[in-house]
Amino acid sequence: MNKREHLLACLIEEAAEIQQAATKALRFGTEDGYPGGNTTNAEDIAIECCDIIAVIEMLEECGIIEKSGTLQAINAKKARVSQFMEYAKTTGALTE
Repeated sequence: MNKREHLLACLIEEAAEIQQAATKALRFGTEDGYPGGNTTNAEDIAIECCDIIAVIEMLEECGIIEKSGTLQAINAKKARVSQFMEYAKTTGALTE
C-alpha cells in the first residue's frame, strides 16, 4: 500500500465513522452518548468531522485532490440541501 492508498483508506474509515456517529444521534438523540463515555453524540459527530477534514487536507497536501472552488462547491451544496428540504416539507417527510 502506498501513501495515496493509505490516505484514501483513512478517508473511507472517517466517512464511516461520521455515518456511525450520525446514526447514533438519530437513534438516541444528540445529547445522549455512549454509556460510560464522556462525550455526547453531537460532540462525536463534531470530532469525526474534524478527523475527516484533517484527512482531506492531507490528501490535498499530497496532491491527490484539489480543493479549488471549495467555497463555491460548499455554497452550491447548501443550496441543494435547502432545496430538497423544502421539497421534503411539501411531501410531509420533513416537519418544522
